[in-house]
Amino acid sequence: MMRESVIYQDILQEGLEQGLKQGLKQGLKQGLKQGIEQKAQEIAIKMINKGINLEIIVDVTGLTVEQVQKLQAKTEDTQTE
Repeated sequence: MMRESVIYQDILQEGLEQGLKQGLKQGLKQGLKQGIEQKAQEIAIKMINKGINLEIIVDVTGLTVEQVQKLQAKTEDTQTE
């Protein structure tokens, strides 16, 4: 009975370690993706402020047309305030 308890504890510990490693890996991947997206948005805003064509902004940043249009609307809103 004691031996089985030790084996279960080892299995549980191994499962926890694997879960933590996978969670950390996913967290880093998601954080990196969000950072890249944020940087693309910052670049798009600078391009919008310089009057660069929408299609060029989409091409250069990799953002969608809808994303760039939303950024344009936000930029226009802050400029009129």
